[in-house]
Amino acid sequence: MYTIGFIKTERPDVLINPDMCRSVNELHNWLTAFLNKDDFSLSPAITQKGLVTALQPGKPVQMNITGYQVALLFGKDEVIQDATSRFIHLVPRQKGHYPVQRVDAMSIPD
Repeated sequence: MYTIGFIKTERPDVLINPDMCRSVNELHNWLTAFLNKDDFSLSPAITQKGLVTALQPGKPVQMNITGYQVALLFGKDEVIQDATSRFIHLVPRQKGHYPVQRVDAMSIPD
């Protein structure tokens, strides 16, 4: 099992909206769907062989997103459990329920 989610780069111990993948193939599919060619420019491209190599050392893999203070964090489930202190699941509010344009920054309480 593999876990993937987002982190704020200044709070890498908190995994935001984690998702589970049963195999490297599922993890590869998740990454290629999210990091699609229309929205992201990747060099080198993500391959299953590259994922297997990145996951070997038993450490979480952090993929920074240029221009943002967030990154993807993924790895074997037990590795992510050891590297993070908690998971946060964000749920979008209903349209009109909260003025989204007034949200300047998300804070993670201690």
